[in-house]
Order: sequence, then structure tokens, then C-alpha cells
Amino acid sequence: MNQTTRLVLSLTAVLGLAAGCGGDNNKNPMNPGGGGGPADVTVSIVSNAMNAGANAYSPDTATVQVGQTIKWTNNDAMTHTATADAGSFNTGSIGGGSSSSVITISGATGVRAYHCSVAGHNMQGWVKVTP
Repeated sequence: MNQTTRLVLSLTAVLGLAAGCGGDNNKNPMNPGGGGGPADVTVSIVSNAMNAGANAYSPDTATVQVGQTIKWTNNDAMTHTATADAGSFNTGSIGGGSSSSVITISGATGVRAYHCSVAGHNMQGWVKVTP
């Protein structure tokens, strides 16, 4: 193998490794950490949740530590969301029988209210974030 071939192979290997180490620049900042893997906490959207108010999500108050993850599972036939009132997270649409991506909870501790953003749905839940 000549010196030029070795150089081309070395550069190809380095460029291949660099390409594999890049981040995902297309991540939704409202849905950080996405993915379908296991979550630290799972919240269920109950059947007939549309008018269930504070009983639409189970548990109605999920407790997580900063950096832990939550996944919402929709046990209703209708599409719902889990959208933070202050905008810190948003699952996007979760179809009936489906689950959201895993969302990493970051930022300050405290209680964060969230709701279903589908028009006409009266649903409310809370995430209690601890250190």
C-alpha cells in the first residue's frame, strides 16, 4: 500500500468518526431528549380524558428529579398532548393507544402545570420537579 492510499484511508476513517459524533441539530427544543426508550416516570392519559380536568392524567402530579425523564401514554381513543403552561415542554400530538417521546425535565425545581392543547379539551396535570 502506497503512502497516498494510506493517507486517503486514514482521512476517510477520521471523517467517518467525526460524522458519527455530531449532534442532532433538528431537535425540538420543546421536546428535548426525545426517543421511545424507558422513562423514569410514566404518566397515563385516562380513557374519556377530554373533560376530566385534573383527573385526565394519572398520576395528576408526577414527581421527578431534575434531569429525569417522563413519557405520557394515551389510553384514550382521542389525540391529546401534555403541554407545559409556561412552555418548558410539549409532547406534541399523542394518538390514542400511543406514547409520547421521552422528555427530559431540566431547569428549576418547583411545580409545573401542564394541559392538553387540543381545542376544547379540559385537561390539567402537574409535574413536581425536585433537586
